Amino acid sequence: MTKSESVVIPFPTPHNPLHSHVADDCPLQAAAEYRAALLAKLLRRMPEPELASTTHALLSELIVLYRRAIAQAAGRAEHD
Repeated sequence: MTKSESVVIPFPTPHNPLHSHVADDCPLQAAAEYRAALLAKLLRRMPEPELASTTHALLSELIVLYRRAIAQAAGRAEHD
């Protein structure tokens, strides 16, 4: 009998914001990014696809808003 070799391709893991340059520069932002990624992962596991899609879209909008707020706050801090 010939033994077949199995090839296992590693599943890509999402980028962890806590292991980036953001974590060094702004640990609070990195922690928020990490929590948002965890919440998005939980939302993808919801049994109702339509509800999961809606809540994921809302989460995405929230992430955009807080990133804009952080950028504006950083811009104001540079001018002070």
